[in-house]
Amino acid sequence: MQIGKVRPALLRASRFLYMVGIQSMRILKRWKRRASRFFRPVTNLLRRAWRATGGLWLGRVRKELTRLREGFQIAGRRLRAAKTRGAVPVLLESFKVAGRGVVRHRRIWCSVLNVAAPVAAVFLLVGTVQYWTSLEFGLNLTYNGENLGIIENERVFEEATQMVSQRMVHASDGEDAAGEAVSMTPSFSLTVSDGSSYTLANTVCNKIIEQSDGIIEEATGLYIDGELIGAVRSSADLNHILTGILEEAKGEDTEAEAVFVQTVETVTGLFPASTVISSETMEAELTATSQRAVTYTVQEGDTAIGIAQSNNISLEELDLLNAGVSESVIHVGDVLTLQTAVPRLEVQIIKTETYQETLPYKTVTQRDDSQYTDYSQVVTEGSNGLQECVDRVTYVNGVEVSRENVSTTVITPAVDRVVVTGTKERPKNSGIGTGNMIWPTPGLYTITTYYEYRWGSFHYALDISGASAYGKPIVAADNGTVIAAGYSGSYGYRVLIDHGNGLRTLYAHCSKLLVSVGQKVNQGETIALVGSTGNSTGAHCHFEVYVNGSRVDPLPYIT
Repeated sequence: MQIGKVRPALLRASRFLYMVGIQSMRILKRWKRRASRFFRPVTNLLRRAWRATGGLWLGRVRKELTRLREGFQIAGRRLRAAKTRGAVPVLLESFKVAGRGVVRHRRIWCSVLNVAAPVAAVFLLVGTVQYWTSLEFGLNLTYNGENLGIIENERVFEEATQMVSQRMVHASDGEDAAGEAVSMTPSFSLTVSDGSSYTLANTVCNKIIEQSDGIIEEATGLYIDGELIGAVRSSADLNHILTGILEEAKGEDTEAEAVFVQTVETVTGLFPASTVISSETMEAELTATSQRAVTYTVQEGDTAIGIAQSNNISLEELDLLNAGVSESVIHVGDVLTLQTAVPRLEVQIIKTETYQETLPYKTVTQRDDSQYTDYSQVVTEGSNGLQECVDRVTYVNGVEVSRENVSTTVITPAVDRVVVTGTKERPKNSGIGTGNMIWPTPGLYTITTYYEYRWGSFHYALDISGASAYGKPIVAADNGTVIAAGYSGSYGYRVLIDHGNGLRTLYAHCSKLLVSVGQKVNQGETIALVGSTGNSTGAHCHFEVYVNGSRVDPLPYIT
């Protein structure tokens, strides 16, 4: 019963699978036919393109190669058969086989020739072009009926004619001796040259001068900036003169670099006899000087009188060239015009200069909250250091034109000056002094003039100054009230303070006043800045002390 039930199921399953397979095959064939119809134009186009671009030719070649292989096999059998009959039959058979092979495979030989012939033609063309382009051509120069050689181009002839004009410029008797020759037109013809046998412009110049009627000599000419100065018979003498000028400019510094400012060129060749001078005359010509304006850049520490003296001119001449420079202050970087002797050959010297200079100390301020703002105390006196500088300096005709620092080495470091100042505000005072005066110029302690006779009259004050005095503070020697502040004749800008009890102090020649009349000031309060106004020869503080209206020696009151 069970086997009977399974068999119909199997039959139905096999029948189902058969139908699925049959239908699948039908569907695939249908798709194949449709795809073939859809892509047929493309495949036809590709087939035609393949045949048009060499497909047929390649097919023929393949067939010919097959026939060629078969031909070789046949020829091999015939040659082996002829070998059994002797050497002569083998030779005759070889000719027959070769002839029949050429006739039988003539198509492939024609195809090979069709390809090989254009390739060979291309190679031949490339080789021909490369050969002709590798050749160097020059111009065969014929001038005044005589062949002067092969030159590289026409510019060589133009340079040669310019050189002729320069050499013949000093010719006498009116017209240039080479004038007619130079004005003639040369003839050129193209010729092949090896590139190493070109005739130079100097040689062409010599040959042109040889054709002139002027008297010529073999000499060495000196050109400065393209201008012929003259010629000497000995090139060694000329080189000795030029070297001597450079060595003299270097002086004792044999390590200095010396070069000429102008373009200097020596040319050996033929020169008109009128341009040839003696070595002594040439040296005198080159070392002669002329007056012309030059410039100078003001350096650190320069003064008008110093610049004038170093350039051998008077202060009046310097003033005339620079619109009153002697009456004004010159600054670093100012460019001044100088009138100085300039040699025919200017020399530039580059030297390495080593020198020592002061390394200024710095002032460091420390603040003290327990002291009043007018308090100032030097804790550590500053001291300048020392440093060694190496500069690369350029001089032209002995005048410095530029300076570049190469290195700086500190030998002795500077010691900072330490000053303690107060920060606490002082309470307002009544304008009455304490009776104990302090030094009026913190930081300046040099007395340049005492309470004494000076220049035929009595000096009723102390003049106090020091390094970099200009602009330093002036402080009130004691509490008081300002009773005068302004400009006053020979005193310049001055401040007068009444301290009460018959004491007054005066501070003169100030550069700036910081107080006004009626103002009450504290002891140590800054009232002005050191200057050089009025009848003064330099920055300083003129300090006077009055007792009951009479001037007295200030030193005992402030020491």
